[in-house]
Amino acid sequence: MRRSGEIHIGTDATYPPFESKVGEVYEGFDIELGEAVARRLGVRVVWTNVSFDGIFPGLIAGKYEMIISAVTITPERQAEMAFCAPYYDAGQILCVRTDEGGILKPADLSGKAAGVQINTTSQYMLERQGGVDIRKYASMDLALLDLEQGRISAVVGDAPTIQWMISRNFPGLKMVGEMLTQDQYGFVLRKQDGELVAAVDQALAQVRAAGEYDQLHAKWFGKEEKPESGPSLADQLLPVLWKGLIWTLQLTAAAYVLALPLGLAVALLRLVPYRPVSWLAATYVELLRGTPLLVQIFFAYFVLPAAGLTLSAWAAGVAALGINASAYIAEICRAGVLSIDRGQNEAARSLGMTSPQAMRFVVLPQALRRMVPPLTNEAVAMLKDSSLVSVMGLTELTRAGQELAGRYADPLAVWPMVALFYFMATFLLTRLAAWMEERYGKGRAG
Repeated sequence: MRRSGEIHIGTDATYPPFESKVGEVYEGFDIELGEAVARRLGVRVVWTNVSFDGIFPGLIAGKYEMIISAVTITPERQAEMAFCAPYYDAGQILCVRTDEGGILKPADLSGKAAGVQINTTSQYMLERQGGVDIRKYASMDLALLDLEQGRISAVVGDAPTIQWMISRNFPGLKMVGEMLTQDQYGFVLRKQDGELVAAVDQALAQVRAAGEYDQLHAKWFGKEEKPESGPSLADQLLPVLWKGLIWTLQLTAAAYVLALPLGLAVALLRLVPYRPVSWLAATYVELLRGTPLLVQIFFAYFVLPAAGLTLSAWAAGVAALGINASAYIAEICRAGVLSIDRGQNEAARSLGMTSPQAMRFVVLPQALRRMVPPLTNEAVAMLKDSSLVSVMGLTELTRAGQELAGRYADPLAVWPMVALFYFMATFLLTRLAAWMEERYGKGRAG
């Protein structure tokens, strides 16, 4: 990728002040440091926004060349991936409610529930300690919200991020005790990219020598200031959520266009009297219905590249959603066809039609009318299931909500609006289905 003048970097932009994203704009200490390193490498950064639980598989699969996302250097990660020289000294710390006086250290969490961000060193630390009910969250703001609402007793995480979020929107929380760990962050690369690791180390050293690192550190970790007044939070959220909704609708429409003919074809194959063909079609349906959609998304995006088939995030999302839905549509279509009286097919055959002609001109037109309600329900389910592609970094509606909740540290304001946008989309779909059912009903009466 660097030969084309670009370097692709993966990040989970829901972790201020290191990385966050509003609309198409990335910001944060890691973001600016990555840009500074790229300038000295003579390349332009192309950021890929990926959920943290999928960020390492994406690197290994070659979706990007490097990860810059406040990643702690650990022996376990070093065994699988390469790290540049450490660029930030960090540490884990305990966060509790301001009225909590009995928790000052990890040992005080024995028998209690504590929140962490999934796949982070705080999770691994509590797992090694044992005796703690560990609650894992996709982002730190959700863990802090659960703590504030009293569902858990403490949160363990990186001190800079917890401090930043407390100052923004969690005044009822506080950090307590000493630093639990002495961690170091590093840029993550693939083990086979030793030349790139050396080049990044050299560029990072140049950034430090030029004083640019110190300037960035002072900018993002200096004296905490209250956010400047400006547009209301709703005014800042709406444009991003509208764009996320458009992405969601486009993704759902593309996947449904794939799923509908594929599902119909599988349904017809299941009705073929030749057993090997019907058995293969049945296996297809059971395999897809018997495995979680999220696993299928991971397979399409992260596993297929190992077999030589690399799909973009959009293509992988459409393929996974469409193929998964085709299994359910196949059963809807098969049930619709079987619901038509066998006499219809026999009458068509007696008029000289072949079996395919009878299916096409007599049976399917009647069956399709009965399939409209369940097919519409499947479209609504697909629209909501599209939220799972956020693991690949596609900024559909759910991922847009995650980015905004992390950026503004205000999940209580963001997620109700996300739910409202989903409701608007599904309401329009159900109204469209009602109109189609009414129209078909008139056709039957006529």
